[in-house]
Amino acid sequence: MIESQRDLFVRELRELYHIERELEDLQSELAEAATDEDIEEYYMAHSETTSEQIGRLETLFDAVQEEPGALESPSLAGLREDREEIVQDVEDPHLGDLVETELGRGIERLEITKLETLLTLADRMDLPNEVVDPLEQTKAEAENGLENVRTLTA
Repeated sequence: MIESQRDLFVRELRELYHIERELEDLQSELAEAATDEDIEEYYMAHSETTSEQIGRLETLFDAVQEEPGALESPSLAGLREDREEIVQDVEDPHLGDLVETELGRGIERLEITKLETLLTLADRMDLPNEVVDPLEQTKAEAENGLENVRTLTA
């Protein structure tokens, strides 16, 4: 039950944590599926960033005195389901690369949206820099990731 801004903050943090944890596995799958070397390299390099982001989120749980926990993300599940349906029908592998980068853009946007919500809540709750700074850093990385994945499809 969400009764306060803090409850919503923890819920959103747990959902973002789930998204990042899912990405750890998904990125290697997407890299393997790619036929374009640049797309493969993007997902492999992004895997390192994701691991760093997970570590950063874990410290945020400590900062707000909550146990790390993952909360299923229906949005991420929908993006993955959509990708799987399309990939099954794609006959040209290069079109598959476009589908993989579309998923990458969707995930980066999802992360950015969650981070914007967390930052808004952190501001309203007047949370300390030890919470705000890692969220801002992670948001900047997600925005950079979105820009990078956009260049792959240009």
